[in-house]
Amino acid sequence: MADKREKPVKRSEQLKERRLKIVEAAAKLFIEKGFHQAGMRDIAGEAGISLGNLYNHFKGKYEIIAAISELEADGLTPLLEKLLQAEPGDFGALKEFAKAYYELNAEPAYAALAAEITAEVFRNPSIANDFLGTRHRVISAVERHLPADLPHPSVTAGLIVDLIEGAGVNAIGQKKAQQTLLYSTMLEFLGRAVGPDRNR
Repeated sequence: MADKREKPVKRSEQLKERRLKIVEAAAKLFIEKGFHQAGMRDIAGEAGISLGNLYNHFKGKYEIIAAISELEADGLTPLLEKLLQAEPGDFGALKEFAKAYYELNAEPAYAALAAEITAEVFRNPSIANDFLGTRHRVISAVERHLPADLPHPSVTAGLIVDLIEGAGVNAIGQKKAQQTLLYSTMLEFLGRAVGPDRNR
């Protein structure tokens, strides 16, 4: 006889899958059209569901972009876990993170979606809380690997995160040689600022 718990578990998984499909469809449209140009009807069409069904899952676009923000935070978790598992002050781990985070920010789709989310941060406090929570996690993970004698490690960690994100975004659309130069210069700057040889 089948376990009666199987049906609720299966239904729960189906709901998660459908929500993910909606979020992915919305993300695609937000990248292509922008947050304000993509309507709920557009999202429903892209996801292959009825408008009424879409509203059963999300009350509006702000709830969808909040879900996208949560997925972005989940996507960063593996990068942050590597930093958190490394010994504090491990500059090699910080460089590995910088490379992976730079590459992520250099993906056009990721950068476009991040720009849409950032724009909504200023309009919606709940999205701002999610976004700032994720940013705080990234900054805290970076801060663990900074030299102990820095006077303002949290501020420095925030500037490092800005540097990596900015370098990644600036690499978009550049020729390969320029991307390589941008990346190597970013790492060199990072080494001079907080690496083991910074005082030489």
